[in-house]
Amino acid sequence: MIRFFASHPTAANILMIAFIVIGLAAAPNIKRETFPDIPASMVEVRAAYPGASAEEVENAICQRIEDAVDGVNDIKEVRCEALEGGATAVVEMIDGAGLDRFLNDIKTEVEAIDSFPEEVEAPVISALGRTDYVVSLAVAGPMTPPHLKAYAEQLKDRLQQEGDVSQVTIRGFSDHQIRIEIPALTLRQYGLSVSDVAEVVSRQSIDLPAGALETSARDVLVRFVDERRTAREFENLVVVGGGSGAEIRLGDIARITESFQNEENKIIFNGQRAAMLEITKTRSEDTLTVVDAVKRFIADEDARAPPAVTFSLTRDISSIVRDRLNMLLRNGLQGLALVFLILWLQGRGFRSGWRRACRCRSWAPSSSCGRSATPST
Repeated sequence: MIRFFASHPTAANILMIAFIVIGLAAAPNIKRETFPDIPASMVEVRAAYPGASAEEVENAICQRIEDAVDGVNDIKEVRCEALEGGATAVVEMIDGAGLDRFLNDIKTEVEAIDSFPEEVEAPVISALGRTDYVVSLAVAGPMTPPHLKAYAEQLKDRLQQEGDVSQVTIRGFSDHQIRIEIPALTLRQYGLSVSDVAEVVSRQSIDLPAGALETSARDVLVRFVDERRTAREFENLVVVGGGSGAEIRLGDIARITESFQNEENKIIFNGQRAAMLEITKTRSEDTLTVVDAVKRFIADEDARAPPAVTFSLTRDISSIVRDRLNMLLRNGLQGLALVFLILWLQGRGFRSGWRRACRCRSWAPSSSCGRSATPST
């Protein structure tokens, strides 16, 4: 092969040009990552048990999950963490097994458990490692926590409308809840009990399907949408109604506030309460493309954000990717310069050394392009 190309330089040049063209065509599709692509091998099972202690969670959830998945094939390790109010179990798969089949087997066994206490919410089962962390966006400002979370939800919706950002998770808040406080004296004054008020709230705040209307032209889905989501909406609920048309609304007898289930679950950023938008990506997305889209989004939001609201990027993993790419580029240029210098010095004359060095420099980028067009394994 070497003898053939040595005696046919035109063929060698054609091959070099082919490598360059193929490499340049494949370069835009190369994903720039911090770490190599490692296949996912773990499945997570989350189950909430409101009000239960860690010991109760261990007995009621962890032991039952461990017993249920014990018969699943290809299990390497099972870990379950019991916390106050819920448990998180991680089932690790042995190398070489199929994750989809493994995930379905875990779902089948966990969903078949019928011995959970009634207070345990339905377990959430998902595969870990299918997304990679990219960057976090901290949003801080002079807002109440409910308003800050609502603003973060709006930012999340607008950010996901960007074509290059698909995975956004809000951190820094626990479950949102509406707190209704009624003095005992007020309840006795109107002849009410706590259960009466709870029934009124559940009856007047609903979101349920009401069936379908079938016509010759089309089917119409009917849904009753009247779920209250804010404190002001709950204030308008009618608690007591008289025959004369007089009404007593919930806001007249109760103090209604919006809060979070666990107030200690919060993020303080630069001395202010902050909402953290954690941005991740799928395996088919590019780290630098996602970060550039987030930076463009921040520049647009700065112009229309409320006063004193700040946006800050933190834990930006793209800086590592850029540093490594710059290091590769510098090393490549330095290597080309050294090869050029050595071949020029080893030439029998100035003109011969110059030709040999230029020929080597032309083949170096072609070999790099050929490597970029070769799929990694």
